[in-house]
Amino acid sequence: MGIERERTAERADTALNLDSRLLDRCDLAFECAVQRAEEALETADSGADVGTRFEAALSAVLQAAAEQPDLTRLCLVEAPGLGADAVARKQVGLQRFVDMIDRELARAGDGKAPPLVAEMVIGGIYEVMQRTARASKIAELPELADQLRALWLPALRGH
Repeated sequence: MGIERERTAERADTALNLDSRLLDRCDLAFECAVQRAEEALETADSGADVGTRFEAALSAVLQAAAEQPDLTRLCLVEAPGLGADAVARKQVGLQRFVDMIDRELARAGDGKAPPLVAEMVIGGIYEVMQRTARASKIAELPELADQLRALWLPALRGH
């Protein structure tokens, strides 16, 4: 009886370690996506409006996701099912994008970002990306840039 408990505990530890490693990979993927977006913002014309700068960052993120389909699938489809820790880590990753858009909106406006605009934009984009990944169409993510831009630019420019 004791040996079976030890084996069960070992399997549980192995599963937890695997989940932890998978979530660590997702954290790194969010980091990579944030870096791509920040690089796109840095190379975009600093005098450009928030919509143009947003387009550059969005395209960079969608391209990065398409370039790493297995990692994108892990982060958008598989990891969310790993429990509360996965959800919390996803929220931290998405918050980095929300903060980035809020900074851009504040820079373009009166120094303050309008409430909820960045959160709605990032949440909507995440949902579309997740649905696309679930449909095994990750390679098509960059093609969504025009539709996402058309959807969110009025909200970004209208603040």
